[in-house]
Amino acid sequence: MALELYKPEEATRSRGGIAVCVGALLLYGVLSLYEWLGSFEAMEKDFSGGMFGDEFPLNARVLIAAILLFACAISVYIAVNNQRAVEFLISTEAEMTKVSWPTKQEVFQNSFVVIVVTVLIGIYLGLVDLALAAFKNNIPWDTFWGNVFGGGA
Repeated sequence: MALELYKPEEATRSRGGIAVCVGALLLYGVLSLYEWLGSFEAMEKDFSGGMFGDEFPLNARVLIAAILLFACAISVYIAVNNQRAVEFLISTEAEMTKVSWPTKQEVFQNSFVVIVVTVLIGIYLGLVDLALAAFKNNIPWDTFWGNVFGGGA
């Protein structure tokens, strides 16, 4: 059959995730284009002569969106059924099974260390900033450079 998937039993999660994400992005793009085309008066002329009622006009805006939606669906199908892409996804899933993932406790401990160190560095930099600001505010800048270079005031 012409619509068969290449190796349908392999890389199903990867293909499904890619299809859903890319499909959602393309759908958002088509809907945004549909809304944008609504701002043009020429796009609102009804070709069906009211055959579908006022709720469902058949105009250029609807036709363009429908054609693009169909083209996007075909491109997503082709993308997730491409032989090279599927082989890549299969090998990627095989490699991901070899990864040594940290335990929940290790993730919690490492995250805690990162948060504590970040807070400590923030406190240190805040104190240094306060000290430098206090130092800067206690120098009489109007006569400072004259005194430094011997001009005196």
